[in-house]
Amino acid sequence: MVRVARVSDVMTEGVVFVHAETDARGAAEVLARHRINGAPVLGKHGRVVGVVSKTDLLDSRHQPPDREMLVEDAMTRVVFAVRAEDPVMLAVRLMIDEEIHRALVVNDDGTLAGIVAPMDVLRGLANGLNIGDAPDAEPVSFVDLRKLRIVRGN
Repeated sequence: MVRVARVSDVMTEGVVFVHAETDARGAAEVLARHRINGAPVLGKHGRVVGVVSKTDLLDSRHQPPDREMLVEDAMTRVVFAVRAEDPVMLAVRLMIDEEIHRALVVNDDGTLAGIVAPMDVLRGLANGLNIGDAPDAEPVSFVDLRKLRIVRGN
């Protein structure tokens, strides 16, 4: 039997992230320095609390009137994620269904384990990984960031 590739086989570890309390200018500098368009946002306890993009940081509608804009003011709070042990095809379907460019990889406690993007999947295919389906797998639909718990299923 051929083993179906798991997210851990293709994901990128050592992900560039920003903290929720970082000011927007500092976060934009991090994104520019690493030549990326977005990054996960971590809260005080190292848990994922959102994602932020260059577009989010430039959108003046998020600007609080009485202080400098922080990442937590601009970030998207619903995060689509998978687990490292999930089949790669689950991450592919999630990115297609939700029309997102990357899926975060989280541990069961909501901490960041990595990130998977279409290029990671293509690299796996080019290296001969079996990106077949595993119909019994259950995705992490999103991380409910208000309660910091993982919500499974649809």
